[in-house]
Amino acid sequence: MIVVVEGADLVGKSTVSERLSADKGWPIVKLRWDLIGDPMVETTAMAKATIAMLEALRPDVLFDRSFLSWWAYGPVLGHDVSYIPKLAKSLSRVPDLHVVLLTASAEELARRFAIEPDLWFNIQQIQAANERIPGIAGLLPKTVPHIHIDTSSTAIDDVYRQILEFLPY
Repeated sequence: MIVVVEGADLVGKSTVSERLSADKGWPIVKLRWDLIGDPMVETTAMAKATIAMLEALRPDVLFDRSFLSWWAYGPVLGHDVSYIPKLAKSLSRVPDLHVVLLTASAEELARRFAIEPDLWFNIQQIQAANERIPGIAGLLPKTVPHIHIDTSSTAIDDVYRQILEFLPY
């Protein structure tokens, strides 16, 4: 099974991924790219390489974020993301893929940011990206199951339980 956990910074992606990894014994992949050149070229290359590897390897693995994050962050940073839907449709080739979308309220993100500021984005950028995360569901092929959980007032144990109930095994 391949599980992609998506969300803006501070919503709980790593916390959930680490817990799933500990329980299931699945490795966590944290793909990051520098975007030092053309964001469209780099994101497209990252997406195509990721999809090709997942198609061929068929691993049990957790992704703490994927190229789908650029759908949320690109516009916030002033970049075009009109090519992302086509890349997302390619996920139909990946067997046993499940996507978890996590969000939190703007107020909760601000509270978390005050405790632990993000190294890459300011709070306004995170909040704006967070608002776009639910839109990822509309990009996914109909064959890719997904769940959206708001982590604002949901205890991490309840978030984790909902994810376990969503996954087929």
